[in-house]
Amino acid sequence: MASLSALLSVLTISLLFRLGDGIRCYVCRSDELPDCGDPFNPGRVPSSECDNFFTQQTFTCFKATQYAAGQYVTVRGCAPFTTDVFPGGMQKGMVGSYWKGVNVMSLCDFPNCNGAVSNKVGWLGCFVLTVALFRLF
Repeated sequence: MASLSALLSVLTISLLFRLGDGIRCYVCRSDELPDCGDPFNPGRVPSSECDNFFTQQTFTCFKATQYAAGQYVTVRGCAPFTTDVFPGGMQKGMVGSYWKGVNVMSLCDFPNCNGAVSNKVGWLGCFVLTVALFRLF
């Protein structure tokens, strides 16, 4: 019983930590890879660690959709912001969607967030899950 509680504690705490300093983002263009557009197919789209050529960290991913040449083109990737110009806190503060007519650019700040629907579990969710599991055992 005690070992099960210890295992659950370790698993819950491990959900709260990230291994790398950067962020992973999907990187693609829908005019080159149709699965990159909407609807999005993450199983066929590459994801890469964002490190801006091994020199600077970036903390945000982007997704941009532009209407061009009679079709919508979606581009996903690592935001081109470096920590020299945009500190990590400022990058996280820019998270959101920015519209101009039918065109949109979205910035997000958790791994592979520039895909489709988010299933992000926050601190509060982990805490509630931990309390519920401890009450069961």
